[in-house]
Amino acid sequence: MRTGAAAAGLLGGLAWLAAYVLDQTDRAGAADLVGWLGVVLLAVAVVGAGAALVSRSATWLRVVVALCFAALVWSLLALLGGGSGGTGVDALAGAVAAVVSVVVLARRRPSVGSHARE
Repeated sequence: MRTGAAAAGLLGGLAWLAAYVLDQTDRAGAADLVGWLGVVLLAVAVVGAGAALVSRSATWLRVVVALCFAALVWSLLALLGGGSGGTGVDALAGAVAAVVSVVVLARRRPSVGSHARE
C-alpha cells in the first residue's frame, strides 16, 4: 500500500505540474483534464498516507483517519489557494507531493524474513 500511494503521489504531483505548464501555454482544456487526473491520483496518495498513520489491527480506525487526513489536506489547499482557482498553488503542492513521494520510494526497506511488512 505504501508503494502504491507513493507512486500515485508522484504521478499526481507531476500531473499538477504539467497542468500548470499547460495552463501557461493557453491550453486550458488539456490543463483541466490533466489537473483532474492529478486530483484523483493525489487523493489516492493522501488517503493511503492517512491510512498508514494507524496500526493495521484497527481497520475502522484506518478508514476514519484516512478520510480525515484527506479532508485536512484538501482544506489546507483551499485555504492556501484562497479560492482563486489558480494553478500556482496546485503546482507548488504538486512539486511537494512529487518530492515527498520520491523520498518515500527511495527509502523503501527490503523485505526480509517471514514477518516482513510492506
